[in-house]
Amino acid sequence: MDLLVRSMRLSAETVAEAVSADDLVHSGDDAIQTVTDENVGIAAVLIIDSTGHVVDGHYKNGTPVGLDLSDRPYFTRHRDGTWQGLYINAPLRARVDQTWSLPVSLPISTADGRFGGVVAVVAQEDYFSHLYRPFAAKDVQIYLRLHTDGRFVALPGPQGAPPLLTAVEAAIAQRPPQSSAPQPGTLRFDLPEAVATLSESPSGLFDVLVLRRHAALQAQARNVAVRGGFGVFLGAAFLALAGLSLVRWANAARTEAERARFLGERLRLATTAGGIGVWDYDIVNNHEVWDETMHRLYGLAPGSFSGTHAHWLRMVHPEDREQAVSAFRDAMQRGNDLSNEFRIVTPAGEIRVMATHARLFRDRNRKPVRAIGVNYDISERVAREHELQLARAEAEAARARIAHDALHDPLTGLANRRGMDDHLQRCLQTADPQTPMAYLHIDVDRFKAINDVFGHPAGDHLLSTVARLLAEAAPPGAKVARMGGDEFAVFLQGPRAARLAQACAEQFLKACREPVDYGGRKLWFSVSIGLSCHSAEAAESMVQNADIALYGAKNAGRDRIVPFSPELRLRVEETKRIADKLVDALRRDRLEVHFQPQVSAISHELMGVEALVRWRDPEDGMIRPDTFLPVAREMGLMGRIDALVLRKSIEAAHRLVARGLDLPRISVNVDLQRLMQPDLFDDLVDLHPLPCALSFELLETLDYDEITDSLLEVLARLRAMGIAIEIDDFGRGRTSLATLQRIRPDRLKIDRSLITQGGPTPEAIDPVVEAICNIGGALNIGLTAEGVEGPEQARVLARHGCDCLQGFYFARPMAEADLANWILQNHALKTA
Repeated sequence: MDLLVRSMRLSAETVAEAVSADDLVHSGDDAIQTVTDENVGIAAVLIIDSTGHVVDGHYKNGTPVGLDLSDRPYFTRHRDGTWQGLYINAPLRARVDQTWSLPVSLPISTADGRFGGVVAVVAQEDYFSHLYRPFAAKDVQIYLRLHTDGRFVALPGPQGAPPLLTAVEAAIAQRPPQSSAPQPGTLRFDLPEAVATLSESPSGLFDVLVLRRHAALQAQARNVAVRGGFGVFLGAAFLALAGLSLVRWANAARTEAERARFLGERLRLATTAGGIGVWDYDIVNNHEVWDETMHRLYGLAPGSFSGTHAHWLRMVHPEDREQAVSAFRDAMQRGNDLSNEFRIVTPAGEIRVMATHARLFRDRNRKPVRAIGVNYDISERVAREHELQLARAEAEAARARIAHDALHDPLTGLANRRGMDDHLQRCLQTADPQTPMAYLHIDVDRFKAINDVFGHPAGDHLLSTVARLLAEAAPPGAKVARMGGDEFAVFLQGPRAARLAQACAEQFLKACREPVDYGGRKLWFSVSIGLSCHSAEAAESMVQNADIALYGAKNAGRDRIVPFSPELRLRVEETKRIADKLVDALRRDRLEVHFQPQVSAISHELMGVEALVRWRDPEDGMIRPDTFLPVAREMGLMGRIDALVLRKSIEAAHRLVARGLDLPRISVNVDLQRLMQPDLFDDLVDLHPLPCALSFELLETLDYDEITDSLLEVLARLRAMGIAIEIDDFGRGRTSLATLQRIRPDRLKIDRSLITQGGPTPEAIDPVVEAICNIGGALNIGLTAEGVEGPEQARVLARHGCDCLQGFYFARPMAEADLANWILQNHALKTA
């Protein structure tokens, strides 16, 4: 019975785990098929929706779909929330064919925790018929007491299912367990009307009560006496003729015989119902007698046990033999009763755990001569205890994992923000106020760009590598943590904390300048580090000051260590003020677009204009781009700014062309953030048709040494739309010749720092610029020189192959109206 309920429970859990509240009709089909194929005792599996109707399931005697089970307790208990977890319903009649059934159910929950339905697994009455086979008597009654509601329910047997006797129920409720119970959890009751045995299920879900009335036992005893003792009865009648005293003696003997048979029947019934085997061992003659239950427990056919101690010992598990023999020997030596547990191996190879209890009898010399005892199978109890031990161990391990995971980052294995905060709190509470402390706050430069271009797996690989390099650079005793995203931290305390922190930062900074290999690709990166050093008494602001130092490192150009200082705090506060105003300026559309002309190096005719973003603040006036653009890039606003500049540039070009002004081309800076945004092409489609040629200038300071396929696809789509590709600030970053071969830009813009640097004479040219001009000529790539400030520079650059010039010598960046006037003054109106 316990095995059936365990099987039903496992089946219900299997189906409930597979079923989705969003798809009750189909999601559980595979699980239903599995449990019905593997469990012969299960007659039905039902999936009931939140209204109480069966929407899917299996029933061996028909289809259950459509049945209304909204009034069944196993539905209403879960729906109303009055029962949590597994529910064993009292046996009831099935609505399909009126057969007697026992349901076991579990609730289905929706994603937000609401009631979504019920999974019910059902066993029918034909499965329970085997419970009566061990009993020869036809009047044995079997009841289940369900722990869900405490009621006794009769299993339908050959003689029906009568209600439980009131006296039996009262005795069970009041009488304590008998101390001589053959196994834990079994109670025996000898009442005026009946004999009852109550056994608790090993699963703890229900109790089994076996009941037989005294009248039935007495009737059986008389029948046995008549069949087996008819000759004795005749002899007793003959002796009765000899005298009244012999008659009385015969009557008394018959009464005692009937009483003995009655007591034997009670013992047999109790031991059979409880699965208790009885053995009798003649120690002097080394002979043991087993009853039928003992044979069943050991997996032997009745009567096949030879009766020798050696035969029994062979069936004891080899690892338990010495212990079993030692326990019996100790009991004989001490004169105590025997109580022991050991494993046996049945002829079929099954391992069972036996409990044995025995009383030893001695002769007048106190020598043991006989032992009478019982065995019963405790395999399930031992297995359950083992499962509980494993469950406790797993729970402890789970608690340890949860505690560890709560304080550690799953990707890198370092402490997380909470772990670092807890460590700092403990250190501040226990340290001497004058203890020196140091804190490093670290941020991976350009991590978002790497994540966007190469994908999240590459980003995770880079973070894991950074964590390893940081742990290798950190001195012993330092606390290293990943604070979230691409931010890391290191905390040290002690007399040398400041020097060790500086050395750690320098070693780590150097290590991060080497590329990380990922699938044959090189990921170039760097880190920015903020350093804060304080004594313990002033350490409350240590973390905040390290944040400020980190912010200063990023604003100073990244890839560096910046220690905290009060002056730095003022600069960071100013940057924060600019950041707040920039967000407001974007919201109020206060960013403007100015245009700087680009002219032919030979004729000085207009070749195009570069669109440049400008910000005129109502309070601070014109704010320089090199002041707010780094802030915008740090805040992830470059995509929005580039989109705004593109839109306003095209709108201005439309207006200029509509006035008849010749505007050959507009060049617009595009940050990598904007280039990889999916709505870029939607915006370009909305801007078509374009009033003039359009070029996108990509910052060469970004890392293009490993150009991804996705980036090349974006560039190909842009060229297909007629948009040229230029690389801006060329000569300042890491772009290689191999990169130029892959990108094939239409134009290179030589960085202004190379142009203004010049040579020893006005007619000389920087060797790097000369090399770039040679590269452009060899690869047939157009060249634009920025920062041209005099006629000598213009002539030299033109002579070396620069076809386009841009700088203050020709014109400064100007607003749209000023650009229109400049074109009118320097170029003829369009005639076509």
